Amino acid sequence: MTQVRATPSTAVTPSLAPRRRKRRAILLVIVLALIAAMAWALTRHGSSDSSSGQTDTGAPQPTDWYIAQKQNFDLTVLASGELTAKDQVEVKNMVEGNTTITEIVEEGTPAKAGDVLARLADDQIRTRIEEQQLNVAKAEADKIAAEQNVYIQKNEAESNRKAGEVKLALAELDLAKWRNGDDPQKRREHKLALEKAKVNVERTKRDLELSERLFNEKFISQSEYEDDQIKAIEAQNALESATLDIEVYDRYSFPKELRRTQSDVEQAKAELDRTTRRDESEVARAVADLQAKSGSLKIYQDRLAQLKAQLEATVIRAPKDGLVVYFTSVGAGRRRGDPIAAGKQLRFNETLILLPDTRRMVAALRVHEAMLPQIHNGLKAAVTIDARPGSPVEGTVYQIAVMAEDGGWVNPDLREYTVRVELPQELDGALKPAMRCTGRVLIGRVEDAVAVPIQAVFTEGKQRLCYVADADGQRVVRQAITTGRASETLVEITDGLTEGTKVLLRKPRPGELVSE
Repeated sequence: MTQVRATPSTAVTPSLAPRRRKRRAILLVIVLALIAAMAWALTRHGSSDSSSGQTDTGAPQPTDWYIAQKQNFDLTVLASGELTAKDQVEVKNMVEGNTTITEIVEEGTPAKAGDVLARLADDQIRTRIEEQQLNVAKAEADKIAAEQNVYIQKNEAESNRKAGEVKLALAELDLAKWRNGDDPQKRREHKLALEKAKVNVERTKRDLELSERLFNEKFISQSEYEDDQIKAIEAQNALESATLDIEVYDRYSFPKELRRTQSDVEQAKAELDRTTRRDESEVARAVADLQAKSGSLKIYQDRLAQLKAQLEATVIRAPKDGLVVYFTSVGAGRRRGDPIAAGKQLRFNETLILLPDTRRMVAALRVHEAMLPQIHNGLKAAVTIDARPGSPVEGTVYQIAVMAEDGGWVNPDLREYTVRVELPQELDGALKPAMRCTGRVLIGRVEDAVAVPIQAVFTEGKQRLCYVADADGQRVVRQAITTGRASETLVEITDGLTEGTKVLLRKPRPGELVSE
């Protein structure tokens, strides 16, 4: 029986599969391009070998020579790039969270300030606004109730304070009344009673003595005599009672009444203090509750205002005049993947549209870091736009990027700086952002110098050399040279060649070079 072994398959998430397929396709294209270039190079090499085999003994053709001469030429730095607007506005999505484009203006449409550029989904925001409005209404009612409670607590505290103060005042009046009125009055009454008792005792004593003489002389009866005796006894008892009343008052009644009235004053003061503190606590609690309710209302109102601002942000308007350009069509936006269209999801603060002012266009050229030291603001540059190949435009370098950009995953070691060249305003309306262009930045000029084409200069080790004609002009010899400044086509020769010297524009073939 034949056994079939199942091999595990590699799972690829749906979100990563298209990206990986895209990378594989790019790598495949690069590999095929390299194979084609190698095949072409091999074909060229074979053809050159065959042709050289046929002309090994022939002399160089006239087109292979160049006569060194003094001339003037420009030194330029060649760089490619694209057009951008000098002034442009980024239109961003200011709706928090994720949202979806429902409508968007067509790319390339001229926009005026205030025009609607896009509309975003607003259903969820409207629902949240309705909920927040209910929260605001409830918070306003809570705040009004808290304000009324503060008012009531303050009124009650004022009433309680006044009642406590009245009670204290009455207690103090009672104390003053007892000290200044009741106590002196009692003492006078007790003193009067004592004096009356003393006088009555003396009088009854005299009456008894008289009654005793009259009774002995038989002028009054036994009963009358006994009545006077009873009156004397009663008078003595009244005197003793009056004396005892004074003693009891001094020892018991006076301290008791004094302590009672003083205690009433102290109790009134303590009660007023307790009432004041309790009412202050209640008022403070009511005020704190009012502050909390006011804070909650402020939070709800602020959130409602934010939601209304978010609702306004779902209608994106042009802040100024400009040409509508989708962010995914230029610059770093091209690497974002999904193009801008209705139904696309957006993140907060994501750039959606660029509004470039096409009246002021610039060329953003990418210059290799090795050439950057030769470039500075104010240099002239000739910019050739792919859309206008036969009409170079002269501009001026006005800005050099501070940070370099790398070559991405294709060439991560590449470092290029963006150099911006301002173009003349008379091109208003003729240029569009993202148009491809090539710029030649004029970094200097060589005046009256012996120069040869760059293909006539060769390097062996650290030595620069040219191949010059020998005496009969049929063969060539090596000539060491010293080079100066160079452009893309010409090299300045500072030593080793003179004006009028014939130099070979290629490497000599076998048999053409004179053996040294």
